[in-house]
Amino acid sequence: MLVKEIVTIRPVRIEDAKIVQEYASDELVSCTTNIPDPYPRDGGQSYVNKAIKGWIKKKQFTFSIIVNNVMAGNVSLNIPDFDKHTIQCDYGISSSYWGRGIASEAVSLAVSYAFQHLNMKTVTSACLERNPASARVLEKNGFVETGKFVYNNEKFKEELAHRFELTKETWLKLSFGDKLTNPDA
Repeated sequence: MLVKEIVTIRPVRIEDAKIVQEYASDELVSCTTNIPDPYPRDGGQSYVNKAIKGWIKKKQFTFSIIVNNVMAGNVSLNIPDFDKHTIQCDYGISSSYWGRGIASEAVSLAVSYAFQHLNMKTVTSACLERNPASARVLEKNGFVETGKFVYNNEKFKEELAHRFELTKETWLKLSFGDKLTNPDA
């Protein structure tokens, strides 16, 4: 009998730095994310400190992904525009948790937070074309591809990537279907 894994998210904490350091140092994780490679020796601590300051300043909302009471990665809501009600979703998890639906569930929880608690109307994301698993995570959550672009940063120079977005209206339909009579009430 298979036991369903329990996936939750919570705001990042100081004590998460060690696990961030471990998974972010994994070449499998860093090769398809904006995580520096090689990862700095104090990278986990710096990341957690920046994430906590981001919460305080309402500039980013970084969650630790918890699987059966063990931290497995992070999902962040970044670059909030409270006037336009848009925010960007980014995520990364330890390669030992790949292929188990964990990233999909964590993104779902973060998106719910964006729409329900931050009053966003659109959540955007992006992934490298060579990372179809990340595209599937987004598509499972109702994101639709809105275009392609070429990265110009040093790490992914000239690499093709896909842009995605999810609107609150689509999220409500997927979450509540016909049970929802007045989404703006």
